[in-house]
Amino acid sequence: MTSSHHSCLPLKLLCIVVTLTWLGCGSSTPESKKATHLERAAAYFEKGQYHEAGIEYRNVTQLDPKHAEAHYRLALIYLKLGGIQNLQSAFAELTRTVELDQSNREAQLKLGELYLLGNEPTKARERAEVVLVSAPQHTEGLVLRGRSLAVEKRHKEAIEELKKAIEADPKVMQTYIDLSRVYFSANDRESAERILNQALKVNPRSTDILVALGDFRESSGKLDQAEVIFKQVLEAEPANDAMYLRLSHLYLRQNRPMDAEAMLQKLVAAKPQDEAPLIQLGDFYTATGQTDKALTNYQDALTQKPDSLPARDKLISLYLDTRKLEEAAAQTKHILDKNSRDLSGRFFDARIRLIKGAVDEAISLLQGVLKDEPQFAGAHHFLGVAHLQKRDLARARASFADAIKYNPRLGESRTALAQLYLTENSTDLALEQAQAAIQLNPRNVQAALIAGAAYRQKGDLAKSRQVFEAIARALPKEPMGPYQLGLVSRAEKNDAKALAYFEEALKRRPSAIEPITQIAMIKTAQGKADEARKQVSRQLDQAPQSPLLHNLLGQLWAHEKNYAQAEQEFRKAIELNDSLFQAYLNLAGIYLGMGKQDQAMKEYEEVLTKNPNSIAAHMMLGMIQEGRNEFDKAQARYETILKLNPRFAPAANNLAWILAERGGNLDVALAHAQTAREGSPDDPRIADTLGWVYYKKNAFLLAVNLLKEAVEKLPNEPAVHYHYGMAQAKNNNSVEAKRALQTALKLNARFDGAEEARKTLESL
Repeated sequence: MTSSHHSCLPLKLLCIVVTLTWLGCGSSTPESKKATHLERAAAYFEKGQYHEAGIEYRNVTQLDPKHAEAHYRLALIYLKLGGIQNLQSAFAELTRTVELDQSNREAQLKLGELYLLGNEPTKARERAEVVLVSAPQHTEGLVLRGRSLAVEKRHKEAIEELKKAIEADPKVMQTYIDLSRVYFSANDRESAERILNQALKVNPRSTDILVALGDFRESSGKLDQAEVIFKQVLEAEPANDAMYLRLSHLYLRQNRPMDAEAMLQKLVAAKPQDEAPLIQLGDFYTATGQTDKALTNYQDALTQKPDSLPARDKLISLYLDTRKLEEAAAQTKHILDKNSRDLSGRFFDARIRLIKGAVDEAISLLQGVLKDEPQFAGAHHFLGVAHLQKRDLARARASFADAIKYNPRLGESRTALAQLYLTENSTDLALEQAQAAIQLNPRNVQAALIAGAAYRQKGDLAKSRQVFEAIARALPKEPMGPYQLGLVSRAEKNDAKALAYFEEALKRRPSAIEPITQIAMIKTAQGKADEARKQVSRQLDQAPQSPLLHNLLGQLWAHEKNYAQAEQEFRKAIELNDSLFQAYLNLAGIYLGMGKQDQAMKEYEEVLTKNPNSIAAHMMLGMIQEGRNEFDKAQARYETILKLNPRFAPAANNLAWILAERGGNLDVALAHAQTAREGSPDDPRIADTLGWVYYKKNAFLLAVNLLKEAVEKLPNEPAVHYHYGMAQAKNNNSVEAKRALQTALKLNARFDGAEEARKTLESL
């Protein structure tokens, strides 16, 4: 008893120990920690400190992975922060939330909205159904179900759901806007406008409805009415950035660029401490081709806020677009020195390499960027550009489509895709993309040219004329409008009208080769070759340094069998541009016609004794030797040229041809043909070579696209029609194959390959 009594602590001290122990155990329990993190998170969230709140909610989910409310709050934070990665994180947290708590209606609906954003309307509707089972009149649930049906073009059902939502809560203005859009999509414009006016009766002061009504009037072509409404909204909300931008865009559509500029300058003045208006004004100058002003605005925006990533990236992009490589490279190096894995830095590095011709390196870098950020629309676009440079049309098309998928407002990708479709004769698809690009930027001349050409290819000459007349009015100093109108007139078999348009194009730019070529073709066909030659000579007086005009004049002299004058002009063309492949071909042709091969060879050999590195002399010798079937000697000449200049297109093309036709390495031939194409992307003979190499490598779809281009530009060349016909035969297009092969034999019954053409025709 006694010893036991002495071993006990005093009662007071024991109570203190017990109390401290209890307090210590209680404060370290998971429940108390969780409560502390939740309390801190709520306080941070209330103050708008979302990063700090996110840390606290993540602490909660680590302690309790099944805490549905913490997962939901995390999702809200990610939605507040914005950006693709945060949206993906929000999606994951909302998915986890509804797995843990199906009764969380807000989480169900927000998850549905994300499914809708990802173009998964069926999954979005499933979320709406979960909510509507327990609350059949839930307004947001009805709206989500209606919007999901609208995405699937089930307009009638969508309208019924949205009407129910309005009945459930007539004060929610966004529902009226959603319903109006469905009516508009269903081509019921009267109802679309009626529903917006109905909303204004409920809330006459709703600027959201006024903006929607202004958008409706603009889309209906009532631009003056839209302007009045947008100004009314801006008067009510002078700090509404979006209205300045809407009005600026509207003025551009009305061909009022000065008013558009003034509106953006007002926004800059209204927010002198904000870099965003400066960026938007810079975007305007970029879109209207005023690159110096654009650079100044982006630089000012960066000065205003040195850590502004949008300003920095816009500036580098413009440096690249204007080929200011040194400035772009310096900015890009600065980014990558800080962080070698920086997404923007790697993207700009890829663009720099693309401009420098390192296409494979650019592709590798862009693929790495997309591995880290699969929805980076700009990276998809330039990957398409890179594939286009390699003439991989299928991959280019897929990349441009992905760019549009992730950013439907990317006009450059829509324009590029439209051009691809036009090349492939998919005129309806070309029109769709071109018109979408014009809608995004009414000053997109390239898209307008594609639309006009697509109408012409479809045979809708009235609409084609309408487009090109608009271009001619909008660009009164540029030759492209009247030149294209001349092509329309030729399609209408009205040569007199065509000549007038081509003459107008020449007035606008005397050095332009396309209109004078068309004039020469028409006059030669009319038996007025002498008149054609004299007119080309007059154009040369105005543009004496034009190699293309000298080449054209040489062709006209050759047509008159005046080989001495032709030779002089072709030599002058090569002197002015030693990469002009057509001039070499023409010169070699007249030497064959004159029987002067030995004399010409002796002359070029003499040139080489004085200058062993004369590419022009090596090129002419190679072509004469090739014409004599001395293929080994010609091949050696072309290889010598490519050692002197690895990117010299004419030699690369001819070497590719010899290798393909004489049983050489087709992979090497392909590499040379691609080099030639990169150097001279518009030369139809190089397109023919590359297409034929693809044919030999059994890549028939690629072959067809290139050979079709060659046929359209060289309609009188039997061999080109033969190549196109053979490729179409392998591509299982027997109709086109027959037409092309028959054309080839009609042009010349004895060309190289004629026998194979006949056999193929019989098999078809």
